[in-house]
Amino acid sequence: MVRTGLALIGDQRIAHSPSPAIHDAIFGAGTYALMAFDDADAAFACAEASLRGVNVTAPHKLAAATRYRAVLDETARRVGAVNTVVYDDAGRATLATNTDVAGLLEAWRRAAIAVEGQTVGIIGAGGAARAVVVAARDAGAAGVVVHARSRDRAVDLVRVAAAVGLDGTVAEPGSVPASLVIVAVSDLDDVDGWLSRALGAVGVVHDLRYGIRAHATRNASLRRGLHFIDGTSMLLGQAVASAVHFANGPLRDGARNAAGSALAASLR
Repeated sequence: MVRTGLALIGDQRIAHSPSPAIHDAIFGAGTYALMAFDDADAAFACAEASLRGVNVTAPHKLAAATRYRAVLDETARRVGAVNTVVYDDAGRATLATNTDVAGLLEAWRRAAIAVEGQTVGIIGAGGAARAVVVAARDAGAAGVVVHARSRDRAVDLVRVAAAVGLDGTVAEPGSVPASLVIVAVSDLDDVDGWLSRALGAVGVVHDLRYGIRAHATRNASLRRGLHFIDGTSMLLGQAVASAVHFANGPLRDGARNAAGSALAASLR
């Protein structure tokens, strides 16, 4: 039997994800489901039993890279985290990739954010932050400064930067402030404090979250007169890139516009 079903794998925080609306607009209503699992291995086993492909979000991106290491593409190997997996009709993974990098590059291009030559501050050190490092390298950034609750995880992210040929440092008191800050965490308290430590008096804040979850960062940014964008453009870009892999070829004419309209409607 030919598999057509798709899903998003994450934890309970995916309950209000717009991903079903995006992918159903591309592939047809009822194609895409949400799979909330605390146990990553159980989630992937379920997907392998019946689905054509999955997107993966926090906290399972690193686990996906480990489980599907035999079919990682070059982008996923560089990032060390996976957000898209494709299966054949027997349930074997044929591709594990990371479309967050493409989504980030597209979001920066659409927002006319200059990354080349800039120091990029990253708040967070998980799977999404790894994609930020690789995208920053590809966009020509001068380096990254990592701000994270865990110093050990920040050090790990600096190692990722070194592996892709980008200068990276763990933030310390008195670190040189960045001109572009990426918020790459699921939850963030004391937003003003994090932004004050990471960013100079002028610059850009890009929160990879969207909707109400990004409101606190948006408000803190605007109070300081900073330019702010949320994760909407990145979400659409990475979703469309994932859909190309699920379709194993170009999407139908108008698919991207339909996906964008569905995303906008779901966030109203």
